[in-house]
This record gives sequence, C-alpha cells and structure tokens, in this order.
Amino acid sequence: MIKPIQVIAIIIAVILLVKVILRLKNKKMSINEFIFWSAIWVILILLSIFPQISDRIANLFGFGRGLDFFIVSSILLIFYLIFRIISKLEEMDAKIAKLARSISLKELKDNSKKVKKGPKKLKYQK
Repeated sequence: MIKPIQVIAIIIAVILLVKVILRLKNKKMSINEFIFWSAIWVILILLSIFPQISDRIANLFGFGRGLDFFIVSSILLIFYLIFRIISKLEEMDAKIAKLARSISLKELKDNSKKVKKGPKKLKYQK
C-alpha cells in the first residue's frame, strides 16, 4: 500500500523534473546540470514507488535502514553542493575585481588624456 508521504514525494519530484526540463529547454541550465538534477528526481520517484530498493542499497553500504543511508548521503551531497557554490562565488568575485580594476584603469587613462588636452575654450554669445 502506498503511503501519503510517497505520493507527496512523487508529486514534488515530478514537478521539479518538469522544471529541470523547462530550464534546459530555455537554455538556463547546462546539459551536465540537467543530467545531475534529472537523475536526482528520477531516483526520488523510483525510491518513492519502490521503497524496498533503498533498504537493499543501504545494506550494501553497511547501513541498517534505507532512510539512514539516504539521510547521510543527502548531507554529503549538500556539503558538496555548498562547496561548489562557494568555489563559483570565489571565482566570480575574482573576475569582478579584475573587471573593476580594468574599468578603473581605462577611465583613469581616458581622464588623463582629457586633462593633457586642456579645457575646451568656451565661446561667448552676445
């Protein structure tokens, strides 16, 4: 008998799988990200429909219950994703700093050219 939590998990996973497909279609996601997230949501759907699979997988890794294994693996996955996000933020921060320096130097060079030419002479109109 299927439990209400299984139905909820299936509905959420299907909705998120559709969102992933739409993001790929709109070119807001790379193919690697698409494969990763699609696999996550398909696995969630399969484990919701066939929960006994999680117990077998857990036994392979030495866990007593399937839920224990998936909680631990989910925490590890979250740490990995946080690490990737922090790495990307650091890369973006370095690129932004380099771009800001480049723009500042260009503006400084442009302003120094204007100063060398001297001010424009204004003509009075009577």
